[in-house]
Amino acid sequence: MSHDPTVIYMGAHQSNVMESYSVDCDPADFPAGTVGHLKSDGTISKTASDGAKIGVSLGRSLSDIKSTTFACRGLMIPILLDPDETPAIGEQVEVSATTGKAEDGATAVNALFRSEIMVAYDEAGVVITDGAALIDFPGGL
Repeated sequence: MSHDPTVIYMGAHQSNVMESYSVDCDPADFPAGTVGHLKSDGTISKTASDGAKIGVSLGRSLSDIKSTTFACRGLMIPILLDPDETPAIGEQVEVSATTGKAEDGATAVNALFRSEIMVAYDEAGVVITDGAALIDFPGGL
């Protein structure tokens, strides 16, 4: 598949400016582009009240083990969008407290949109209906 700058391939980040953290958790629970929260027992959740944000999921491990990598801070990191989200470049990112997706009217995080809505493909190559966008959060969420 050739490079297309107008498309986001979930699970692939577009910049090497990133710090990541790998966690033993089922990648099916955290598709690439969702925000995860670290619970006090060391597990990960999409629910904001469960703990501090650790970052945006980059998807399953390349080793096909039950491990997920999260971008703790970085540039040009893909995030999934809620159907009602209409991002604008430079706008502050707001994340749902239950789905881990970017959503208008949700809780603001320490990140800005780097792109508007883009065509996105999940890790299996299926088009993501609601799309995705690229965000920058060099200081962490």
